[in-house]
Amino acid sequence: MSFGNIMSMFGGAGNGAGFENISAGSAVQFHGDEDSIFIDVRSHGEINGGTIKGAIAAPLQELSNHAQPDGSGSLPAIAEKKRIFIVCASGARSGVAARQMAQLGYENVANLSGGLGAWVRAGGPVQR
Repeated sequence: MSFGNIMSMFGGAGNGAGFENISAGSAVQFHGDEDSIFIDVRSHGEINGGTIKGAIAAPLQELSNHAQPDGSGSLPAIAEKKRIFIVCASGARSGVAARQMAQLGYENVANLSGGLGAWVRAGGPVQR
């Protein structure tokens, strides 16, 4: 099943902003997939308290340093066409980050609705 099909089945309807909103339950299905990456845009202090296992720490205020379309930052290049899931505490900051990533030209960007708490409730793996 494609990323787009999962997104539409589980409430990831398009929002006209170049990214999708996805439920934690749907996002968990992509964890561990080599074509998917998870990015935590909370502050370093928040991230140190726990995050999605394997997530890249890229606090929102530093996102432009990490998201370089040519891959020179800590995030993959646009050309790699990875599925990108962005998380924060509630889904608000990750929505801003998802919009920024889409504006840079990244495709297959998803904002994890409900944030890390929703991820934990959905049984997603966490690292501390």
